[in-house]
Amino acid sequence: MIDTGSTDEYISPMDTDNAVIARCPACGAKNRVPIFRWGDPKAVCGKCKALLRPAALFPDRPIRISDAVFAREVLDFEGPVLVEFFSPHCGHCVRLAPVIDELAARYAGRVKFVLIDIEHERTVAAQQKIEGTPTILFYKRGRLVDRVVGALPKEELARRIDNAAAA
Repeated sequence: MIDTGSTDEYISPMDTDNAVIARCPACGAKNRVPIFRWGDPKAVCGKCKALLRPAALFPDRPIRISDAVFAREVLDFEGPVLVEFFSPHCGHCVRLAPVIDELAARYAGRVKFVLIDIEHERTVAAQQKIEGTPTILFYKRGRLVDRVVGALPKEELARRIDNAAAA
């Protein structure tokens, strides 16, 4: 998971590795990108040597972002994005975390998953009118296409992801 500076930890079973798997936008090859290189403008695909631009990548796990990068990571992103607004003290959010991790791995290369801690990142939460957690927003090409308040079963979330990606 990429952490942009929040002090509380969002516990995820996939946090043990310090890299994300990102599909190359040119050839489709999967690339292991170390966390410290995420967003590096000089990172290239190991197969075709094309630049791995952050705006074109879909990692295999949720990335945690701040208010400062919301526009770049979500609104300016070319493809579908699932944004979960969560609180580390919310029981439903904690139970939903492994589901989000599993779906991020399943949709790697097709959908970007983003996490925003509403206790530390209040500006975007207010702008998006987040009133409870978990709240999941689905974007495509920077446009909001679906909104879910509360935890849903994995199959229903997958259905909504498929619909949002097709929108």
